[in-house]
Amino acid sequence: MLYKTFGILLIIISSMIAISSFEKMSVIHNGMEIEVMVIDIPVPCKKSNKALKAYFKFKYKNKIYSKNIKGKYCQTLKKNKIIRLKTNSNGSTFVYPDENLLIQYISIVILFFVGVLFLLKKNKEYE
Repeated sequence: MLYKTFGILLIIISSMIAISSFEKMSVIHNGMEIEVMVIDIPVPCKKSNKALKAYFKFKYKNKIYSKNIKGKYCQTLKKNKIIRLKTNSNGSTFVYPDENLLIQYISIVILFFVGVLFLLKKNKEYE
């Protein structure tokens, strides 16, 4: 029973990540390019690690948003600098214009298949 529960949980998690990734992919291909001003970088790239993620805050349409800093963008982000991002029509998802989601898609597929394997696995107690 534990395997089946864990398998269902992994499938649900991978599905939720897939929906978010699909939204980002849609913005990459169909989103409008915008200019935003970097207003803060609370966690610099040099201090970033698995527990403390580097991100920056930016202003768009008089609202403040935050976005994670991908490795190659670390050197270009400076406070009060204007950068280009892409967003959807309602301004809820922001991506770098050339953001690559390949690793995210690989992770989704792996999580999904591990979930399916757990669903198919039989408990040794009941054999």
